[in-house]
Amino acid sequence: MGRIDDMSNKSSISSLSIYRAIAMMAVLCIHATSQTIKATQTTDSFVVYNFLNVFSKFAVPAFLLLTSFVMFYNYCDKGLTSWSSLKEFYTKRLKLILLPYVICSTCYFLLNHWLAYRSRGLGDTLQAYVVSLIKGTAYTHLYYVIILIQFYLIFPVILYFFRSVKSAIWAIPIGFSLHWGFVIWNKLDLHIVYKGSLLVSYSIYVMVGAFIGVYWNRIQGWFNALTPEGSRRDRWITAVVWLVWIAASLGHVQLWYATYKYGMRFNTLWYEAAWNAHALLSCVVLIQLSQYIERRFPERFVKLITRFGDVSFGIYLIHPVILYLYRKIPLGGGDSISYALYIGGGFLCAFLLSWAIVELCHRYIPFSWMFFGAVPKKRSGSVQRQNQPTQTTVHPPN
Repeated sequence: MGRIDDMSNKSSISSLSIYRAIAMMAVLCIHATSQTIKATQTTDSFVVYNFLNVFSKFAVPAFLLLTSFVMFYNYCDKGLTSWSSLKEFYTKRLKLILLPYVICSTCYFLLNHWLAYRSRGLGDTLQAYVVSLIKGTAYTHLYYVIILIQFYLIFPVILYFFRSVKSAIWAIPIGFSLHWGFVIWNKLDLHIVYKGSLLVSYSIYVMVGAFIGVYWNRIQGWFNALTPEGSRRDRWITAVVWLVWIAASLGHVQLWYATYKYGMRFNTLWYEAAWNAHALLSCVVLIQLSQYIERRFPERFVKLITRFGDVSFGIYLIHPVILYLYRKIPLGGGDSISYALYIGGGFLCAFLLSWAIVELCHRYIPFSWMFFGAVPKKRSGSVQRQNQPTQTTVHPPN
């Protein structure tokens, strides 16, 4: 990969906004169906809700892999070797990630306090608030931002070791070793219950993202295998990858189906391995699928889904409020069709209302970045159908 002096000269990968949009839809699906697992466990419809919920659990790994991919793609040539570059890097993250996180966490904490802890003393309340900020527990989805902050804190160090093509080849085996070393250590000795809030639990996704980011110019041809430009060999490899992905995904779904439905318990390493394979292959498939959608789907649809992906960080932060308010609406009937419509309505409300709120805030409120992160630029002109340099900035939820 050729070295450049100005990182802004590097062409952005516009299809990654589509990737981000699909991952965000998976997040909404997980949260919209979160209450269905227990509610439908003894019904015939459980198989559907279990599938929707478990199949969508590639979402957080997908976002982390994408963040690592984009960061290494953007910085592997220029690096972060000077104090000025480090200052600029962390100032941007402090402004566009940490500040929205603190504001949203405070709002969620106050909501929970008003709903359930109004009798708690001031000292205990302040202590609980500080703990919730540190651990990302003000609301159930905010742990992801804590993982993201951990990644940004150590990113310059990882970049230093893996920014070259020669060293990046070791990223994947090191990622597997860190991931599974921690999983086994935690099982045998540490016994950390909430390990999902620790970046080391996602080492493999971070390192695979680093590898793809550094090697992108060499391997992007394979990710275009679904398009007319794809070679016959790449399409055969793609067919194998997709078949393995389907098998891994269904295996993961079936594992949890047996656990929830019949009370079967397996070694925790099986759950970890099934989720690991499902999530990692989903990330690879999503990159390919996003490239295909950008080039082959109608332009109007591509613009819409791209825009949704561009504002996904704000949607991620706000959608639980929409779901909370929606669930205050009583369920009209008890039959399976009414329940399905009710759950589907929650998904649509979280999807459409969250999107509308974030869009309106970005459009009409000058300081909306304080609540929802970076204000994405409007994309002008026709959708690009080739891997050409664009002036569009990639906006991962980072």
